[in-house]
Amino acid sequence: MRSKISIFLMAGLVVSLCALTALAQAEEQKAQAYYVLEVVIKPSMVAEYEAAVKELVSLNSQYKATYPWSGFSADDFHYYFSIPVENLADIDKMFKEDSELEKKMGEEKSKEIGKRFAGTYEYVRPFMLHHKPDLSYTPESPRLQSEEANYRLWVWYYIQPAKEKEFQEVLKKFVALTKSKNVADGYNIYAGGIGMDIPAYLVGFSAKSAGDFWPHYEKTWELLGEEGKVLLQKLFALTREREIKTGWYRPGLSYIPKEK
Repeated sequence: MRSKISIFLMAGLVVSLCALTALAQAEEQKAQAYYVLEVVIKPSMVAEYEAAVKELVSLNSQYKATYPWSGFSADDFHYYFSIPVENLADIDKMFKEDSELEKKMGEEKSKEIGKRFAGTYEYVRPFMLHHKPDLSYTPESPRLQSEEANYRLWVWYYIQPAKEKEFQEVLKKFVALTKSKNVADGYNIYAGGIGMDIPAYLVGFSAKSAGDFWPHYEKTWELLGEEGKVLLQKLFALTREREIKTGWYRPGLSYIPKEK
């Protein structure tokens, strides 16, 4: 499999990714899509893995690679690399660009990077996410600017079969309620796509730290009051499983091409 982070990690997954891409072509593109790689790191190899990713960032910068990625690390040693794509055909374009990158750096360097990644991770899982602006909430006057908020809390909701539309309607009511209460902290909603156990929705929160997040989260629920609690119970009633993770956005593990 070839993608920005996986170029040196997953030679054995070429066939599975090709199948994933073929299936994805049929999925309608309605909002910003993200190709995501979840990499499960061996706890004893975190330093080695991160050093290898940082070198990969440097190489992408050196050779002026086109596609950016954002790196995140969760507290359970799961790392996530999110690549925005204009459409799902972009995945094929990324493979081609990565092949060119390998040629530019040469066989010796490619093998060297591959050896650095070898043995640092347990497995890799690719999947798609689709941002849903109509289900997300952005305050008119945010409490924090994006560059201040690297802490993350992610809540995954795995929805009961045939209940997705009802789930979306409850999320829309949450947006209306948070707007009416002028809540200062926003959140983003993403729908899971190909490669995930769907239907699934991700709610993403950000803050400066855990100590910054939880007091303001509690204040938000005070503002939402009983109406918010009722909506939350409706979400739970439509959910078959919920998963909560915490982690961080990692600028040092991210590749943002310099503007021309």
